[in-house]
Amino acid sequence: CIPQLRPYQHRGFSWIYRNARVGFGSVLADDMGLGKTIQVITTILKFKEEGYLDKEKALVVAPTGLLTNWLVELQKFAPTLQAEIYHGQNRNLEKTSNYDVLITSYGVMRTDADILKRKKWHIMIIDEAQNIKNNQTAQAKAVKSIKAENFVAMSGTPVENRLSELWSIMDYCNRSFLGSTKEFAETYGNPIEQLNDSEVANKLKKVTAPFL
Repeated sequence: CIPQLRPYQHRGFSWIYRNARVGFGSVLADDMGLGKTIQVITTILKFKEEGYLDKEKALVVAPTGLLTNWLVELQKFAPTLQAEIYHGQNRNLEKTSNYDVLITSYGVMRTDADILKRKKWHIMIIDEAQNIKNNQTAQAKAVKSIKAENFVAMSGTPVENRLSELWSIMDYCNRSFLGSTKEFAETYGNPIEQLNDSEVANKLKKVTAPFL
């Protein structure tokens, strides 16, 4: 049963779901307090109802302080989804098997990416996606090494300082969509940041709008 959503939340859920069905990832950048989490939970629930989580599962990566929040929200809004937290010194993925949604942290992702790669993921969600804004960090590389059928990034601030941060988050959701870092800098980053080129800025808005 799909949770009761406000109209704009239903549009957000439908947009994520529609993008996923045609093979595109989504960057959900609603402001804090507008219900990004419930929109994503509804998407996961829809996948479960359609049978996609029977063999492939959902993976949520979030800051350590939000792991329990995710578990509580899943239990509240989607009690039919079985959720487990994969964290702590005694974590064992082989013994953690009865779940639809696995919730883990960026720190665990850095150390356990090779373990998590062994599982089949239908959808991967990263919360506070600015945690991968620097594409060169081990954390960002670990996150992007995981294969899944669908990708969602949640961030109220997809750009904090430089456009390369937007590139990294968009590259997680839709690999190579904006080219390499060098191509992106030449096409968008440098003209916008160094020359204040409004025409190029508008072009970047247009090409990212369907996925942001």
